[in-house]
Amino acid sequence: MANRVLIIDDVFESLIVGLQKHDFDVFYEKDILAEEVLSRALALNIEGIIVRSKMFFSGEFLKECKPLKWIARAGVGTDNIDIVTAGELGIKVINADGANALTVAEHVLGMILGFLHKLPWADSHVRKGFWDREAHRGRELSSLQVGIVGFGHTGSALAQLLSGFNNRILAYDKYKSGFGSDLVEEVRNLEEIFERCDLISFHVPLTEETNGLIHARLLKNSNRKHLIVNASRGRVLDVPSMVGALKNGSVSGLILDVWPDEPPLKNGSAFSQEFEWLVSQNCVMFSPHVAGWSVESYQRISDKLLDNVLNFKGCA
Repeated sequence: MANRVLIIDDVFESLIVGLQKHDFDVFYEKDILAEEVLSRALALNIEGIIVRSKMFFSGEFLKECKPLKWIARAGVGTDNIDIVTAGELGIKVINADGANALTVAEHVLGMILGFLHKLPWADSHVRKGFWDREAHRGRELSSLQVGIVGFGHTGSALAQLLSGFNNRILAYDKYKSGFGSDLVEEVRNLEEIFERCDLISFHVPLTEETNGLIHARLLKNSNRKHLIVNASRGRVLDVPSMVGALKNGSVSGLILDVWPDEPPLKNGSAFSQEFEWLVSQNCVMFSPHVAGWSVESYQRISDKLLDNVLNFKGCA
């Protein structure tokens, strides 16, 4: 009965095949409803669950799912799992650390370039039959001083991609030091990033510390009108605060791949009014939480997760 795994989201085939090759009993039920997972896991005496984003694993769920020994998330963030309760119960939480870092970095760079050169608006303008060149004059990325907040896999990948633009790059990571180089200047605190940088990109996990981290209070000692990029987690951005900063001109623009309540206009969304205002502005650019979701990363995430699960189980 050991090594029985329930996969409740879509994953690349290599993960399923790899687990089966190491004698795991795999139940691939990607269409299962979130409310059915607990009863199914108990009925099958499941030891491990693999999830992407289908559901939140609450403390109550973890306590009731007695056979559960580990949860693996096909992604990097683990904020859809009650990590504290999992630790108390001895349930291992596994992720695919770093597997989509390059994908996110490329997506962020693409959005930045598209924003600075007004490409989405220029494309829409031409499709409507217009040809106003001056209205779509862009800015060079090379002219901006860039700040990166969070210098893990993704932040460092973005810095590497930016190296060809000859920017001055500053980076801050509360839990990492000694990473300064000829390419990146390591700074002491988040306030310094806001004081010295024009464009700031956030690459941090969602925790109690980072919830609402992107807040207008960080702007108070800066004379710059920042362009803010968030492709980490939606709740890292304090939406009302940033809307206010856009309205008073202390922020020049927002580039967002994520949103606190996704999709933004779903029933009961706490920020639907703010979203409706933001979409009417030409200083805001969105994508639907796809920065880490490329053709290549889809397989790489599953391959990395397989390695991490096998290492945990001592099968590698």
